[in-house]
Parts: sequence; C-alpha cells; structure tokens
Amino acid sequence: MHFLIGATLVSIQALGQGMVAPNTNRDSNMVKQLFFAGLREKMSENYVVAATNFNKIVGLDPNNDAAYFELANANLRLDKLLEAEQHIKQAIKINAGNLWYWRLLGEVYKRSNNMPELIGVFNQLIRLDPENDAYYFDKANAEFLANQPDAAKKTYDEIQGKFGDSRELVNARKRLQSNGNAAIESDIVKLLEGNQADVKNYLYAAGLLLQKGNDPEALKVLTKAQQLEPNNFEVNLALADIYRKQKNDESAFSSLKLAFQSNEMPLTEKVKIIAALFSKLNQPVVAKNVTELSRLVAEKNPTEAKALALYGDVLYQQNKLKEALVQYQAALKLNEQVYIVWEQVINIQTLLGHYDEAIKVGDEALSIYPNQASLYYYMAYAQFKTGKYEAAQSNLKISSQLDVDNKSLQTQIYALQGDVYINQNNFAQAKTAFEKAIAIEPDNYLIMNNYAYYLALRNDDLKKAAKYSETAALAMPNNASILDTYAFILFKQQKYDLAKIWIEKALQNNSSKNGVYLERYGDILFMKGEKDAALIQWLKAKEAGNGSEVLIKKINEKKYFK
Repeated sequence: MHFLIGATLVSIQALGQGMVAPNTNRDSNMVKQLFFAGLREKMSENYVVAATNFNKIVGLDPNNDAAYFELANANLRLDKLLEAEQHIKQAIKINAGNLWYWRLLGEVYKRSNNMPELIGVFNQLIRLDPENDAYYFDKANAEFLANQPDAAKKTYDEIQGKFGDSRELVNARKRLQSNGNAAIESDIVKLLEGNQADVKNYLYAAGLLLQKGNDPEALKVLTKAQQLEPNNFEVNLALADIYRKQKNDESAFSSLKLAFQSNEMPLTEKVKIIAALFSKLNQPVVAKNVTELSRLVAEKNPTEAKALALYGDVLYQQNKLKEALVQYQAALKLNEQVYIVWEQVINIQTLLGHYDEAIKVGDEALSIYPNQASLYYYMAYAQFKTGKYEAAQSNLKISSQLDVDNKSLQTQIYALQGDVYINQNNFAQAKTAFEKAIAIEPDNYLIMNNYAYYLALRNDDLKKAAKYSETAALAMPNNASILDTYAFILFKQQKYDLAKIWIEKALQNNSSKNGVYLERYGDILFMKGEKDAALIQWLKAKEAGNGSEVLIKKINEKKYFK
C-alpha cells in the first residue's frame, strides 16, 4: 500500500473534528455520506467514482480541505497531475499546517519531475516536522537531481550540524562528490519511492534516468518494478523500449508480449505499437513477433473489429492473403461501417482470383458506400476478369468521375479500360486509353510495358512499342517479364543480336525455368542461324512445361514457325 492510503485516517479525523472552518453543509449528513462513500471507493481503487464523490463535496463546501486532499489523491492515482496539483494546493491554502497535504503535493512534483518546486515542499515539511531527518535527506536528493550540488552540500552540512554524523550521511556525501551532477539509481529511487515501494514511482524514476541518458540504471529500476508487479504493462513497455535501444530484440519482444497480455493496456496503444512496426515486417524476427502480438490482440478482443482488422493488416503485409481475408471478414461481421476493411476484402478476393466473390462483396460494399471510387474500380476489374466487359466499362466510368484528382487511380482506370477495349476488339480506343494512362504517370513502367506488348502483338507501330519497352526495361532491369517484352519487340524488328542480349537478361532474372522465355530464346537463335542451339532451347522450353502446338512443331521439324 502507498503511504497516502494511510492518510485516510487524517481525512476522517478532519471530517469529524472540524479541523477547518465550520460550515452548515460540512456538518450535513449529505457531506458525511458522500465523504465516506468516496473513501470506500478509494479503498476499492475505484478512483473515478471516488473523485466524483469528493467533487460533489467541494461543490457543497468550498472550504473542505479534507475533501480537496482526497480529490487530489484520486487525481494522482488517475495520473491527472495538473488536477491533483490544483486540488492539493487548494487544500493547503485552507490548511497549511497539515503534514499530509504537503507530502501529497511533494508526490505530485515527484511525478511531474518538478524538482525546484519539490525542494520548496521539503522546506515546508521540515518547518512542520524539523526533527525528521528523512525530509532533510530527501531535500538534498531533490537539490542533487535539480543539478544544484552546492545547495545539496549545504543541506548535508545542515544535517550534520543538527543530527550529527551517520553512515547514511557519509554515503550521501560520497555520492555527491563522485557523481557530480550525474544522478544514479539509488538517489532517484530513494527520493521517489518514499517510505514504501510504489510501481508508479519506479516508473517515474526510470523516466528521470532515461532523460539523463542513464539507460543501465533505468533498467535496474524497471527490473525492481517488474518484481513488484510482473504484469504491469507500463513497466513492461518501458523495459521493451530499453531492450530495443540495446538491440536486444528477443528481450524487447518478450517484454512487449507481457505488456500486450495485460487487459489494462489500452487497445489503441497496442494498435499504435504494431502499426509502428509495419515498416520492419520484412525482417523475419519482427514479422514473427508482430504476427504473434497482433494475434494476441485479436484473441483478447474478439468483439473488437479494430483488433481483428489489425491482425488482418499484419497478415496482409506479409502476403498471407487467405489468412488476412478471414480476419477482415470477421471484422466486417462485427462492424460493417469500416470502409477500408471492405476495400481490403474485395482487393484480396481479386488477388486470389475469386472474381465472382469479389463482385458480390463489391455490391454489398457499394450499398453502404456508394461514392467510393476505389470500390467501382475493383468491381470493374473483377467484371473484366469474368468477361463482363460492358459492366466493367460502366463502373470504370463511374470510378473516374468520383475521384478526378486521384492521379494514381485515374492511371489505373485508363489502363484497365485499355485492357477491356482490347478484349472488345476495339484497339483504337484501347490505344487512346493507354496513352492517357502513360501521360498521367510517365513513370508507370508496368503499364508502359503492357501497352508495348499489345502493340507488338498486332505489329502496330513497332517503333513506339520499342521506345516504351526500352524505357521500361532500362528502368526495371531485374523484371524478367519486362525484359522479355523488349526482347520480343526487338525480335519483331528483326534486331536479333540485340534481342538475344535482352532475352538472356530475362532468363538470368527468372528464378524458375520459363517455357515461354526459353521458346523465345530458341526463336532468336534460329533467326541468327544457330539452329542446333535453337533446338536445345526449344527442348528446354518443352521440359519447362510449354506444350504449345507451335513449339512441338518447331521441335519436330527443327525450324521456326510463327
């Protein structure tokens, strides 16, 4: 128990003995009932309810210093330091001779790291209880922490003159001499923990040490705090932060998991921490632990859509699409009013090739969010993939009109329009759409590559196709598909030597054997007159799974066919 709980007896005495100016309301049964109700709630650690009761009392009796004291005590327990300071100062204003009031004000200043004001409080405590040497030592410690070593030395001299020499005084002087202005763990903890240990005080002590850059001593303080309350999430978060700074990932995540297991830790704080780690999910250690943390959050909050969606986000970031989809769908069952989750569901459905399901989900989402351009785009993509070309074009038109300022989306809309037009055998419109897409985003090399490939397939403007394809290949030299497209266009232009260079680059950048690339390599070699080498590549293409009739004919007749 913290020493302030013991002060309850003082409050009761103040209430019963009239230690402050009498007031008719103060003596009323209502005030007494509220006061004792507040004390009961305080002893049960229901500080919010306790504060409500004491607030009612000071409303009835503005001169009730005991109520102000208890109100400040509740505020302190709720970490409302400003309110605690205001209320205890009001109590002191009414009754400046109460030792407990000054001690509580000192507690507030310790928590807020206000050492200059804390020194003043110890002066008052010394005034009220001049024979208590602990106040003198605490004052010297406060002066030490306030970077006032000369003042601390004078206080130690005062202690020696009043109380004589002691082992504690000798040790205190040694610390002052050896550390200069650098506070160590024992000094800070001694000041903050008071007569009995309190985890909150250890946390603030650690905070002071961290401010001074003394991480090793802060770690010692937090370790002591964890021994007192192993499941205190604030302590475990602080430990995780120190371990992270020490690059001790194992201990950091171990402490984070302990913190996340606490029901006292706000969900918003857990979400914030996990979101901050998203950028590091490419690191296996981080991915493993963040996945476990987010799973823990989802399991502990099964009725919170935010918790399930968070787990879905972590899985999605790791390309675990099926698992992410399960979490997003569960989140929507709890709360369908979260747009971004709808978008993720339809996005994943399209990525997985579940186009009919994506259309169904899109219809449901649009019934709630009829003005979201991205939903219409996803719907159009799924419809394109299922051969519903007119419906796709209609949704693309709506999408384009709903978000005209979104350049990235507009680019994707025009590119998809181009794909749809091609499947509708409307190549003139397709070319217009692709040109618009490239005009908006001239560095979108994937769209540029696709357009060049379509041009090459139709032998339409091979010069433009080569220009676009070369630009894309030079910009993305490790993308095998883009390199293959450029080789294909060069082959069409009968630039076989150059085509050979680029198809070899494509094969070098393709981890698995690609039957299409190998066949193309054989075609190029054949046109260069290397017929035996061409046959070898065609055979490799067949072994890689390319079973096209044209390839088989090339192999059987040992010659090139279109």
